[in-house]
Amino acid sequence: MRFPWLNVEVKVVDDFTEPTGEEHLALANMERWSDSLRTRIERACFADYLDKVDAIAATPPTVPVIKRPEHIWRHVEVESVRAQGPELVVVYAVPEWDIEEQHEWCIHGTDDLIYVGQVLCYYPNGYYGIEDFTNSARDYDEIIEKLEHLPQEW
Repeated sequence: MRFPWLNVEVKVVDDFTEPTGEEHLALANMERWSDSLRTRIERACFADYLDKVDAIAATPPTVPVIKRPEHIWRHVEVESVRAQGPELVVVYAVPEWDIEEQHEWCIHGTDDLIYVGQVLCYYPNGYYGIEDFTNSARDYDEIIEKLEHLPQEW
């Protein structure tokens, strides 16, 4: 399957969930993912990057220099997608700034970003063992506003 915005092939995996027979609908939604969804993913990933840089006081070459949200795509490798029912796709990605933890991006429909963060095995009824503060899909604008000065200083 081709991943939107990157035009690269990614694996479709079917582990972690009981099949509903409607997973093909969620995968078809990927072709209609919106530009606003792409922007939210970029901003959530950028916020995750800034938060990581701040938390461990990282500097290059320990972390890549990413100065704008739309530049995250150069520093993320999308490995696979997993459809869960007719509406939900979970993307497995490896960001250069957090290779040990990796990422899941949970997308509902064509425009709803539910989760960006550490791989935790998202299920249709919610996360397993997650605290909301680890979800970069929430409050990313505030994090960016607070920390965007960090990579600008390098």
